Amino acid sequence: MGFLNKVRILAAPAKKISPQEGLDKKFFGPVYHGTDEANRAKIVNEGFKVQIGDARQEGISHGYEISSYAAGKPAPVHHLGFGIYFTSVKAIGKQFNNNSAKGLKSYYIDAPRLESINLGSPNTMMKWWIANGYNMDAVTNFMDPQVAKDRLKATINLTNKLKEKYDAVWFKGKGLYKLLDGDQIVVFDPSRIYEIDPTLASGMETGGKIKRKADGMIGVIRSSREISQEHKTFHPKEATKFLTVKWKKGGMDYNVYDSNVDAL
Repeated sequence: MGFLNKVRILAAPAKKISPQEGLDKKFFGPVYHGTDEANRAKIVNEGFKVQIGDARQEGISHGYEISSYAAGKPAPVHHLGFGIYFTSVKAIGKQFNNNSAKGLKSYYIDAPRLESINLGSPNTMMKWWIANGYNMDAVTNFMDPQVAKDRLKATINLTNKLKEKYDAVWFKGKGLYKLLDGDQIVVFDPSRIYEIDPTLASGMETGGKIKRKADGMIGVIRSSREISQEHKTFHPKEATKFLTVKWKKGGMDYNVYDSNVDAL
């Protein structure tokens, strides 16, 4: 099919980044990419690849099958077009990771042009797809083999239109109940994906390991916030930050003075 030539099938290994560097650069994340062990090995060796094709074909394990989704039209092959899909919800990442946290990796996305949507019904979702280049007006018979070709072409067009405007699209899927397919983020260019590597963390930055001075307990810094000057008199003078720490024993602590721990 000649129209496939209009889409570059991009591939790129995810560059590694420390948790703090991602925060400093204001990248989007953390996000999670759940997959099986075999595909995870391919990602490590070959990088993330944008696969173009119909749902349930080789390399495309998910996606909408052809049926009437809204207004008598089928949905695109994928909810947000062709790209690499992530979720900002770790529990959803685990579902796509064989219902396990084993091997589940977290990432940051360099997406200054991020579009966020939270559409709650198939009809409003269909209107958004059409507004962004998805044209399936000619559909009359879902059994016609031409429908599959037209849908693939329309999904590619949707992808191209979205890529022109955005680096990533985030469908939040948040409401009183889960909306449609739930929380998901699509990234169109794999070179914008950064794997979070906690081993790159150092000192008192996010992801760094620390030791509590009082008893030697080991923990990991999850986040930090400055102690404001106006409240400085209420805290030890040597303290400059509150740390959120996940201790090896004792769970999460949200108000740890940086002066009470040492970096490892």
